[in-house]
Amino acid sequence: MKFVIVGLGSIGSKHRKNLESLGHQVVPCHRDDDLDKLIAASQPDGVLVCTPTSLHLKPALTALNHRLPIFIEKPLSHNLDGVDRLRGKILVGYCLRFDKKLRQLKQQVDQLSPAKIKSVKIVAKSWLPDWHPDEDYRQSYSAKKALGGGVLLDLSHEIDYALWFFGPVKKVSAKLEQAPELKIETEAVADLNLEFNSGVKADIHLSYASREKERYCQVITASERLRWDFQPNNDMYLAEMKHFIGVATGKETPLVTAADGRRVLEVIEAAKL
Repeated sequence: MKFVIVGLGSIGSKHRKNLESLGHQVVPCHRDDDLDKLIAASQPDGVLVCTPTSLHLKPALTALNHRLPIFIEKPLSHNLDGVDRLRGKILVGYCLRFDKKLRQLKQQVDQLSPAKIKSVKIVAKSWLPDWHPDEDYRQSYSAKKALGGGVLLDLSHEIDYALWFFGPVKKVSAKLEQAPELKIETEAVADLNLEFNSGVKADIHLSYASREKERYCQVITASERLRWDFQPNNDMYLAEMKHFIGVATGKETPLVTAADGRRVLEVIEAAKL
């Protein structure tokens, strides 16, 4: 199969490498304005949108105009403007849904009655300058409001899997903080309290201003503690691309839909109020 990738930064390059390792051809697109002609010329089986967050909408709509399946790297966009136009075969790139250990935790949580869950703690902490040590992080999209940066959007994986685990949210409260030591425009720390329709409550702590690196989910019941600790791996990215290939061939339906991506953005918008 053949795929066009728009945006070849860190994550776009990873997806390209994995698709090629699976035996598929990848055609890079370096400018949004070239995508329409490139699709017409190369006749791909699908398009991957891996540009900075605020630039997702334009290439995604171009691909949809060609009735192509598309993979949109997370989050769906930087806000809700225009996202309802994204209709079709769309997979949103929340790769943690493909992490084997997290999927095992979800199976355990699914067996619990919501009334038995006493507390949920979700944490993702890191130090932004360590993300790409060879680059000036202050010039990255993470540091720029106009590009859709900020810890809420960057680490929205945690919000996505909270919704995946516990369902619709009825109440969101949040405290957002900047980190003067990082000298960036965007919020660097977010503490969210989510109350779900089921009655479950979850505390989510997101930070890229922490020297201590942690990423975990802990679910406490009256009788047990369930916990997942993230271990970096490429297997989840490979599984994600295999799933997208299944979506593109019509053999699978997207595990993470545009509607799922919209619900994450709704939580983020509520957190910013």
